[in-house]
Amino acid sequence: MSAGPGPVVIRPEANNPFVVWDGKRYRGELVITPTDSGLLVVNRLSMDDYLRGVVPLEIGNRTSAEMAAVQAQAVAARTYAYKHLTSSRAFDMYATVQDQVYGGVDAEKPLSDTAIMTTADVVVLYNGQPITTPYHSTCGGSTAAVSEVWYDQPDQPYLRPVSDRIPGTDNYFCDRSPRFSWTQSYDGAGLRAVMEKYLAVYTNAPKSGLGKITDIKEQGRTPSGRVAALTVQTETGSYTLRGNDIRFVLRDPKGAILNSTYFSFTEATSGGEVSTLTVNGRGYGHGIGMCQWGAIGRARAGQNYRTILETYYPGTTIGRIAG
Repeated sequence: MSAGPGPVVIRPEANNPFVVWDGKRYRGELVITPTDSGLLVVNRLSMDDYLRGVVPLEIGNRTSAEMAAVQAQAVAARTYAYKHLTSSRAFDMYATVQDQVYGGVDAEKPLSDTAIMTTADVVVLYNGQPITTPYHSTCGGSTAAVSEVWYDQPDQPYLRPVSDRIPGTDNYFCDRSPRFSWTQSYDGAGLRAVMEKYLAVYTNAPKSGLGKITDIKEQGRTPSGRVAALTVQTETGSYTLRGNDIRFVLRDPKGAILNSTYFSFTEATSGGEVSTLTVNGRGYGHGIGMCQWGAIGRARAGQNYRTILETYYPGTTIGRIAG
């Protein structure tokens, strides 16, 4: 450990290859900096050591028959990390879903370690440069373009709708996902509660006194079949939710966001108020880029990781990071 006016740096000791913080082990070193709100703790380590703590948490505990999916995840996570290296703050990546989930040494698995090693330095490129490589759990049948979900962001040529249908069948590569299809229901009180709590965050609805929810209407479909927008009619006015904002308002009673915007719904009214809302959907996540369960299905079908990545990021090539 070194001390002084700057940050404190904790490095591994000769007889222990790891550093420990809050009961968890990490490779590399820890840089600890006092801030106005507490301590900023940054794990500084090599790219592939970082990936060892990311890939198994992002793709799950897979089998050797699904190695190509794990390799595809390793390359997608590596590309994302390289694309988001920055000098504008004291760290490059958050250790949560805000960037990529990272768990340090205790998250590592032999299969994902092998996937990282066998794809060393490999990234997804467009015009010779690493791309932003979003990925998600389950597309539900088709991935989405950026603007379908993140409506305030520009589309990219390598992030456009890709069908996950297995050729010649009515099945999908991701249909073994536990959230390939799902249903979420609300009674009148439950619907009013989530609207009162979240609608004002994403629209100009009042923060209190919303009144009865009198109707909910779909406002079109995106090219991949997702709901483009919902209009929520209340006693105080009409409010429109677009794209991924829908998921952050239609939460379940525990506060979990809606699985996806790939859904249809039915409603019933009583006394001028929506008394039940039933949402029948497919998929889990934003739907942009690589479908992880689709990658697993493709790996089981014999596709290699390069084919998987070039499918979900169309127009890209698979190469090595420069330098």
